[in-house]
Amino acid sequence: MNVLEWDQILIGTSAKPTSINITKEMILNYNESIEDNAATGKGDSLHAPAGMFFIYAPARRLDVMHENGFISPEEAEQNSRSTPFVGTDIEWKGTPIKENDTITSTAFFEKKWESSSGNRFLSIGVEAKNQNNEPVINYRYNVMWEFSKGQKSRSPGTAQTISANIGTETNNFDINNISEGDIIPQLQRAISQETINKYHELNNWSNKEPSPTALLHVDEAFAEATVFSGTTLSGPTAVGFMLHLVEKTFGKNAIINSTFNERALEPVRPGDIITYSGKVLAINNTEKEKRLDLEVRGTNQLGQTTSLASVNLPL
Repeated sequence: MNVLEWDQILIGTSAKPTSINITKEMILNYNESIEDNAATGKGDSLHAPAGMFFIYAPARRLDVMHENGFISPEEAEQNSRSTPFVGTDIEWKGTPIKENDTITSTAFFEKKWESSSGNRFLSIGVEAKNQNNEPVINYRYNVMWEFSKGQKSRSPGTAQTISANIGTETNNFDINNISEGDIIPQLQRAISQETINKYHELNNWSNKEPSPTALLHVDEAFAEATVFSGTTLSGPTAVGFMLHLVEKTFGKNAIINSTFNERALEPVRPGDIITYSGKVLAINNTEKEKRLDLEVRGTNQLGQTTSLASVNLPL
């Protein structure tokens, strides 16, 4: 098969639907992969964590390509390159997602565009329903289709020039007395290659070799030749950390009735320490409910914003 080229990307092209049964082991593995140490397997049926949609309703861009007669740029025999994650747009549909649910999802090419600087982007859309045919989530998985090498490299040793100790703020945040400008409790993650690998290993429920699209994160030789000049934390892992912060603060019901729009701004590398924080931007009251607009960001030890998300959720 030939490598899919930009001009050959047809919006609406899709892969066959796939169905995944959510098991307790999958949920516990996912929790471990995002370092949620509070999660246990005790009690009633477990609810799927907020960021787990990447696992039970995957953005199967390789399947979209393969089923339509193409391979990805990562799979090219010569001049292979990565098409890295640059963001996601998520809309939950209000239905709880839990252990023993079977999620059927369809992945398709939803949108492609070119920036003023000439960078090219592709959105893979995913629509998912449960075994009762109830919609549970729609989202876009956005990738950089073409990007010049070296634009996102970091000079060797840069990460060591600033203290790796970032304090986590403590404040008097009260969810029952919330105001605009409030800062929610922070979440901090120390990133290592083990952290990066663990996400892929624990969530590899099909026991396959790493996907070509995962090589940027787990294969140092491949990653060295990419735009990032080294391995990086995957976008879904970072989104998982951000959503864990939101879910821990506001609860599962808020998550499944929310929207979440995130952009990856700087690569996260082994050795980085990322602090995830959130700020209440606005509170909107209607006759039916109270909703808030929340900004969530990841910040590395250099003070760089690595990811930024806008969230709208009910209180």
